[in-house]
Amino acid sequence: MKINLFYYSGAGNTKYIANKIKKCLLDLSHEVNIMHINAKNSVDYNQNADAYIIGFPVYDLSAPLMVQDLVNNLKEQEKSIAYFCTKAFLSVNSIKELHNVSTAKGLSTVATLDLFMPATDALALFAKRDSRTEKILKSFHSKHLDKKVESFISKFERNNEIGISNKRYSYLGALIPKKAKQSFHNQYTVYIPQFYSKTDVCIECMLCVKGCPRDNIRFEDGIKFEQNCDMCLACLHHCPVDSIQLGDYTKDTVRLRKIEINDN
Repeated sequence: MKINLFYYSGAGNTKYIANKIKKCLLDLSHEVNIMHINAKNSVDYNQNADAYIIGFPVYDLSAPLMVQDLVNNLKEQEKSIAYFCTKAFLSVNSIKELHNVSTAKGLSTVATLDLFMPATDALALFAKRDSRTEKILKSFHSKHLDKKVESFISKFERNNEIGISNKRYSYLGALIPKKAKQSFHNQYTVYIPQFYSKTDVCIECMLCVKGCPRDNIRFEDGIKFEQNCDMCLACLHHCPVDSIQLGDYTKDTVRLRKIEINDN
């Protein structure tokens, strides 16, 4: 089977799972076209394939806008599609919202996967290096990831359309007052203008410019940040010299250069 595996990833959690899925599919002799969803790609996501797998991190209780746009722009077609998401808290109905769109286009959802992964935003904003907070946050993730991926692919291969009900814990999201949700969203809006790069530390490697999925960073007499930001924190976590900071929040806090999970 020829499969288009598209994923959106910032700090790396979703990429980590996407690569596990790719390996599992290749081991089963499928043909896999894997692509990172980002603003720099001018690729036709409707390119020929027998089925789609789409992955994303949950931001603000939803899929990132670029993932929503991808699904909205899929052509009407009778093919199979599967979704996976990574989260630090609640995914609520983020997968179901995409499922509703793709189902209206004739695509059949055949598998879903919903995984807890380390909270990359909390690590960068609140966890000092070598602290107990760092240890706790890094340990908080779904267990037996390989087995969960294998089960997901097994369902995908069976190719039986599934229904997706509201998540059994979605009521928790409903219990969060609208004012509190708006306050949470507004706080992230406050963070976005505070990104900067230390000019005396930056080595001009351009990893942040190349790695930003929203194409929000440019080099113009130094690293400059625009306002089209998802707060994915890829730039901050992947800077090799910790030049990139977010106001005063990220001084001496944790950076995840690489996602490493003890999958026992």
